[in-house]
Amino acid sequence: MSQKTPYERESKRITLLDVQYAIKVSRTPTSGARIIEWKDTECVGLTLRITKSEASWLIRRRDRTIKIGPCKDVPLTTARYITHQSRDAAKRGRDLKVFVETLLALRSHAMEEDGFRSQAAYHDGWDWKTADELADDTSEMGRQRLVGDLHPTWTWRRLTEKFLEDKLPELKATYRAQYQKYLHLPEFAIINDRLVGELTANDLEVVRDRMLTAYGKSAVHRAVRQGREMLTWAWNYHAGKVGLSNTQYPWWTRWSVKYKSKVRHHEPTIAELARTMVIADMFRNLSDKEHATYSGTVGALWAAVLTAQRTGSLLVLRPDRMFAPDRKAKLPGWKIANWNRDEMKGGKDGGRPHALPVPPDVLKILDRYYKDSGGSSEWMFSGRNSEERISQAALNLLMYRLQGRVFDHRGKNKPDRPGKPGPKAASKAKTRIDLFDHYGIRPWTLHDVRRTLGSFLDDRRLGGAASAILGHKLPRDVMPEKERMAPVTEIHYNSSQRIALKAEGMALWTKAILAACEKERKALRRKPRPALPIVSP
Repeated sequence: MSQKTPYERESKRITLLDVQYAIKVSRTPTSGARIIEWKDTECVGLTLRITKSEASWLIRRRDRTIKIGPCKDVPLTTARYITHQSRDAAKRGRDLKVFVETLLALRSHAMEEDGFRSQAAYHDGWDWKTADELADDTSEMGRQRLVGDLHPTWTWRRLTEKFLEDKLPELKATYRAQYQKYLHLPEFAIINDRLVGELTANDLEVVRDRMLTAYGKSAVHRAVRQGREMLTWAWNYHAGKVGLSNTQYPWWTRWSVKYKSKVRHHEPTIAELARTMVIADMFRNLSDKEHATYSGTVGALWAAVLTAQRTGSLLVLRPDRMFAPDRKAKLPGWKIANWNRDEMKGGKDGGRPHALPVPPDVLKILDRYYKDSGGSSEWMFSGRNSEERISQAALNLLMYRLQGRVFDHRGKNKPDRPGKPGPKAASKAKTRIDLFDHYGIRPWTLHDVRRTLGSFLDDRRLGGAASAILGHKLPRDVMPEKERMAPVTEIHYNSSQRIALKAEGMALWTKAILAACEKERKALRRKPRPALPIVSP
C-alpha cells in the first residue's frame, strides 16, 4: 500500500518572510514530499499551501476551495484583497470562481499598463465592481459570459471568428480551409477593428474595390457573397452583439460585384486529350534551371483523363484503397478504386461514397507512374516529398505550363507606400512555348474531360454508365444511410454502386483513350520538336 503524503497545518499571521520561505521550500527537491498549509489569522479564509512543486494561495470556504494563484505571481497584499472581496461577493450570490479570475485578470492588465506600481495594490478602487458584475449571472455582462462572449459589440474581426465557428462544422472538412480563406483576405484589414454596427455601405465598397485590383472577379464575388451571408447571420442571431438591433432591413445586400459565371460547353476531342497526355510525358523539362515535372503530377494528368474523376477526389486516392472486385463481377485483373463520402463532392445532402472499376491496362499505367515517383508513398500521386500528395494547384500548373502560361511570383504587386498608392509594375514575365498551339490542341480544362466522357458514352447508348462513372446523383437514386456509412472496404460490394454498368463504360472509354494515345505518340515522333526557351533565373 502506498504511504500518504505527510500533511501539516498551522494558523498564523502570514508575513512576507513566510511567503519567501514557502517559495524557497517548493523549489527545493531535497525538502521531501509533504504538504504544508498555513491559515492566515489576519484574513479569514486565506490559506498558503506548500507542496513539493508550488507554493500557492487558496481561499478555503466551507462549501468550496478556490485557488487564487502561485505565491511567486500574486503578492500577499493582493491575495488578502481578493479573499476579502470574495467574502462580500459570496454574500451577494456571485460566482466566486469567475469573480476571482476577473480580479486577477484586471490586476494583470493594470501591471501591463503601469509596471511595478500595481503589484501590491489594484489600479483603482472600482475593480471589484467590474468583477462583481461579471460574476452576476443576471447582469448583462454575466449573460454574455454564459453564452461565451464578453464583447458587448463585435468588431468585423470578432464577427468573422464567431461566424466561422458556427459555419465551418456544417461544411465538408475538405472545403473548410477554402471557405474561410475568402473571409481572411488581407483587404479586410482596414475594417477588421471597426465595430460592425458602425460600418457603412461605403466601407464595404472600399474593401470590394481593393479586392478587385488584386484578384479576379470570381474570387471577389465569392468573398463578397460570403461576407453578405455572414452579416445576415449576425443580424438574425446576434443583432445585439453586433450593434444591428435597430437595423430595419439588410442594407448590406446591395454590396455586390458585377459578375456572371461562365457556362462551359467545351468538349475536347479524344484526340486532343490523348495528344495532351503524350506531350506532358514527352516534355517533362520545359526550360533550363527549373525542375522537371514530377512523375506523380504527370501520372495524375493521365489518371484524370482515363478515369474522368474530379481532381479533388482523384488526388486523395491511395494504393491501399484499390480492391479486387467480387468474383461475381467477373472482372479478372481489374481493381476497384474507392472513395468515402467525405472525399466526394456533395450537394445539400452531402457526399456519396463512390467506387470505380479500373481496367488492367490503366492499372499498369498508374503503377508505372507510382513507381517512378518512388513507389513507397501512401498516396497514389506524390511529388518531391513522397509523404505528401500533389496538390490540385500543381496539376493545374502543369496544364498552364503546357499552354505557355507561367506565373512569375516575383511579379506580384507590392503593397502601397505612403503617397504612392495603386498597382505596381510587374517584373518581366517569363516566356514559354505554347505546346497546345504548336500541336494543334484547343485549350481545355481538366473538368472538361467529364463532359467528353458523357458525350462519348451517351453516343453509345451508355448514358447511365457515364452518370455512374462520374458519380452523378440521379433523381431516382436513394442511397440508404447504411450504405452511405459503410466501411470503405465494403463500398464496392454495394448494389447502389452499379459496378457492372460502370465497368462496361470504363472499358469502352479507356480503350478509346489508350488507342488514341498510341496513335498520337507515333504521329508526334514524326513531327519536329519545338525549340524550348532558355530562361535565366
